[in-house]
Amino acid sequence: MNHTYTSPASATSAPVISVSRGLAAVWLVGTVAALAFVAFLGTNAPYADEWEFVPVLVGEEPVGPWLWQLHNEHRMVLPRLVYWALFQLTHDFRTGMFLQVVVLAGLAWYLMRLAATLRGRPDWSDAFFPISMLHIGHWENFVMGYQICFVFFTLLVMGLVVVALHIRPATAFRSGGRAAGLLLLLALTGSFGLAVVPPVALWLAIVAGGIWYRGQRAQAVGLLLLTLLPVIYLANYLHDYQKPAHHPELSTDPFTVLRVAGETLAVAFGIGLAPVWWWVAPTLGLLGLATLVQLVRQRWPLADERLAVMGLVAVAAGVAGVALAIGIGRGGWGAGMGLWSRYSLLMWPLVAMAYLVWVRQGAKWVPIGLCVMAALAFPGNVGFGIGQGAACHATYSAIAADAAAGLSAEAITQRNFAHSHQTGYDDWAHRAIPLLRAARIGIFAGN
Repeated sequence: MNHTYTSPASATSAPVISVSRGLAAVWLVGTVAALAFVAFLGTNAPYADEWEFVPVLVGEEPVGPWLWQLHNEHRMVLPRLVYWALFQLTHDFRTGMFLQVVVLAGLAWYLMRLAATLRGRPDWSDAFFPISMLHIGHWENFVMGYQICFVFFTLLVMGLVVVALHIRPATAFRSGGRAAGLLLLLALTGSFGLAVVPPVALWLAIVAGGIWYRGQRAQAVGLLLLTLLPVIYLANYLHDYQKPAHHPELSTDPFTVLRVAGETLAVAFGIGLAPVWWWVAPTLGLLGLATLVQLVRQRWPLADERLAVMGLVAVAAGVAGVALAIGIGRGGWGAGMGLWSRYSLLMWPLVAMAYLVWVRQGAKWVPIGLCVMAALAFPGNVGFGIGQGAACHATYSAIAADAAAGLSAEAITQRNFAHSHQTGYDDWAHRAIPLLRAARIGIFAGN
C-alpha cells in the first residue's frame, strides 16, 4: 500500500499566511476605496486642463501635432497617446481615472511581493505600499484622467529601481537594455521624466563600458545606442523649447528654491503631512543620506553589487532633480508652490526605493518607520481628498444640472467657473461645451 507523506508545516508557516492575508486585505480595502472615489466623485466631463484638449479628442483638431505640443513645460507624448486612445474607445473621461487606480494597485501589489522576496518573508510593514499609494489624497490625479502622466512616471521609475536592484555583471546587457527602454518611455512622459535621463544615461554608459571591458563589444555598442535614444530625445525636446509666457522667471534665490523643493519632497507621503512639511523634508533628506551611506558601506565593497549601487544612486538623483526643478521653475510664485497633492506621485519613488534598499539589507526599523509615517499621513490624506473630491463633484453636479436645463456654454461657464477651483479655464470650456454636446459625450450627452 502506498502512502503519501506530507511534511508538517513549519512553525512559522501560520504567521506568514496570516501576515500575507492581512496585507492582501489592506491592499484590497485601499484599491476598493480608490475605485469608489473615482466611481462616485469622478465625472464624465473634462477637468482643469482637459477642457483645452476637447477639440482634439472629438476630432476637431488633428492628433499628431497635439502629441508633441507643449503644455506648460511638458511634451507628454506617451500619456497623451494613451489618453487619446482610451477616449476614442470609451468617450469617457473617467477611463483615465480608473486606469490610474488600476496601475497603482498593481504596482503596490507587486512591490509588496518584491519586498517579501527580498526579505524572505512578508512583514506587516509592507502595508507601507498600499497605504502610501492608494490613499485618496491623490484626489487631484484621480479626478483627471490626463494625470496618467504622473502615474506612468511612478511606474517607470520603479521599473528602473527594480532593474537596478537586480543588475549584476553577468546580466548587465539584458538589464541595461531593459533600463534603456524604460528610460526612453520615461522621457516621453514629460519634463519630469527628462530629469531622470542624464544620471541614468550616465549609469548605462558605465554599464556598457563594463561590458566592453569583458570583451562583449557588440553588446556594449548596442547598449550605448539604446542609451542614446532618450538622450537624443532630450536634445530634441529642448531644441525649440520656450518658457510658458504666464510662468514667472526661473527662481535664482537659493532659499526659495530649496524651500519649494523641500515642500515638493515632503508630499511623498501625500498631502496629509503638508502642515509639517518643514519636518518631513529634512527627515527624508536624512533618510536618503543614511541609505546612501548604507549602500556604500555594505554593498559597494562587493564587486557584483557595484552596478546596482550606481544604478540606485542614479535613479535617486534623477527623482531628486525633479524636486529641484520644481523649486527653480515654481519658486518664482513664492512659498507653498511645492505643496500640491499631484506631486506626491513624483516624489513617492524616493521613499519606496529607500524602503526596498533597507529591506534588502535585512533592516527592520527603517521599513517600520516608513510604514508608520505613511499611516500618520493617511487620515490627513483621506480627509483632504474627501473634501476636495466632494467640492469638485458639487461643481460638476451644478454644471450637469445647467447643461440639462439647456443653458448656453457662456452661461454655464459664468455660473460655475467664476468662483470655482477651475478659475481660468473659462475660454477652454466655452469652446469645448458645444463640441461635447454635438458629440453627445458625458454630462452633455442629452443636450
